[in-house]
Amino acid sequence: MKHIIKLALCVVFLFSLSSSLEAKGEKAVAVFPFAVHSAENVDYVKQGIWDMLSSRITVIGKIDVISKEAILHALKENKGKDLSSEDIYNLGKKLNADYAVYGSITKIGNSISIDGKLIDIAANKPAITVFTQSQGMDEVIQKINDFARNIDNHILGMVPSTFAPVTQPSATAATQQPASPSSRESEIIAGMKKGKKGTLTSVINPDFINAAKPLDRKGFWMSQKLPLEFRGMDIGDVTGDGVNKVVIIDNRSVSIYQKKDNDLALIHKIRGKSSDNYIAVDVADINNNGMKEIIVTNILRNSVESFVFEYKDGKFNKISSKLPWFLRVITTDSGPLLLGQRRGIDKPFETPIHEIVWEDGLYKEGKAMKIPVGLSVYGLTIDSLGTAGGDKIIALDDYDYLNIYEPTDKPLSKIHIFGGSSERIWKSNEPLGGSNTAIENFNTPEDELDKYTFINLRILTFDTNKDDKKEIIIVKNLSSAGRLFQNIKLFTASEVYNLEWDGLGMVENWKTRKINGYVADYQFKDIDNDGENEVVLALVLSVGLSVTDKSVIVAYKMSPLQTTP
Repeated sequence: MKHIIKLALCVVFLFSLSSSLEAKGEKAVAVFPFAVHSAENVDYVKQGIWDMLSSRITVIGKIDVISKEAILHALKENKGKDLSSEDIYNLGKKLNADYAVYGSITKIGNSISIDGKLIDIAANKPAITVFTQSQGMDEVIQKINDFARNIDNHILGMVPSTFAPVTQPSATAATQQPASPSSRESEIIAGMKKGKKGTLTSVINPDFINAAKPLDRKGFWMSQKLPLEFRGMDIGDVTGDGVNKVVIIDNRSVSIYQKKDNDLALIHKIRGKSSDNYIAVDVADINNNGMKEIIVTNILRNSVESFVFEYKDGKFNKISSKLPWFLRVITTDSGPLLLGQRRGIDKPFETPIHEIVWEDGLYKEGKAMKIPVGLSVYGLTIDSLGTAGGDKIIALDDYDYLNIYEPTDKPLSKIHIFGGSSERIWKSNEPLGGSNTAIENFNTPEDELDKYTFINLRILTFDTNKDDKKEIIIVKNLSSAGRLFQNIKLFTASEVYNLEWDGLGMVENWKTRKINGYVADYQFKDIDNDGENEVVLALVLSVGLSVTDKSVIVAYKMSPLQTTP
């Protein structure tokens, strides 16, 4: 009899427990993408935080996270606007969620702050908030882990003391006031500005940056005006005498100059044919004979016919001609690398990029590079930027935005996709680069918007601040209408930027004041043979039909590295 009573009690207990668990069930949580407050494009951080929270909040049998597809579908009605607490509450109810997680990401320089919020929708309780501020991705990941754990604790009935209640705005306030960063974010931003210790501005000559008229200050040199419209420029010892020369191209001539005192003296000029159209020039010893070659990309109407000059026996000899590639030399840790790209059928740069090697007395097409197919050989370089993950592809796209990719030979159409891809790590928020030099696309009607493809500026990497990590030195050409129309670009001013990778994105170390003139090309090399590199710009002062006083070469000295107190 006792056994029967015990068995009955066990059955009642188990039934009661089962009913209790069934009554509780799983809690549904809607995790919304965080709003972003940053001058940079940090969509990859936004996506990463969304993914991490979705996976870490889930507790099998207890907490279920609503799918991203359902969240995105619900967000369509909001048309991309920032969401208030009231919006989140209404969306959560629509999704039948018990809780909703949302928040914001604020990135300024190296600092990234995350303001995460949890709303108890089922009980209609005020939001609770966790605010964290981090320096670098490692700290961000740890903070997100902590945030997810705190959310789980709260939902399961164990609320940490670090959670602080915040007042939920009324529906009227939410509809009348535009969404903006929280007061806590404003305090952090103001505090960071007030306590800012300085950037790496001291690395470069302050006259380059701070001068109201930088063209007449100490540390600056400008050549005499030249009756050319520059297309390209590079610097190197092309005559074997140990003295660097400045090699300049216009549309159909190659000019070799040497800086002597305050003048730019013409050493030699090589004129081309009237049908030639020079678009790029590089100086490098690719055939490894100790003499740097002059490598010129030349475009005819329907073909690429590039060529190479080399100095021997007192004159410049053409050692190779009718090369079928767009050519560009980039600097790598192992030395100069010559890249080549054959012209595409419809658009010039829709083909793979190859290394061009010197073999058996000829320039030949070597291995295909792990570079996204569809990128141009111009406006591109390869560097690790001090990251532990190996080399990255750094490139300007057709719209002059700077992108950083993992090495891949995938076409851009499979990388630039909705929702992003793992191959594209970062994209700038504003355009950089910019060029007035263009070539015509094949088989394009006269009224097509993409009739021309522009030849973008080179991208340089160099460790200017001696921290064993290279920065990007890049020019941004400026025009009031230069980027509004695809077929018309007329840049008349410029700025030079120094950007550094901080683990989350590119941070601006310094930039120059606006320079009057369009930069056709630039280098960071020793123009005056004093053993130190200068920022050297091939600056076009006027564009048009005039044949006099069009362009100058300007150079800025870099100051020694200083410590900012």
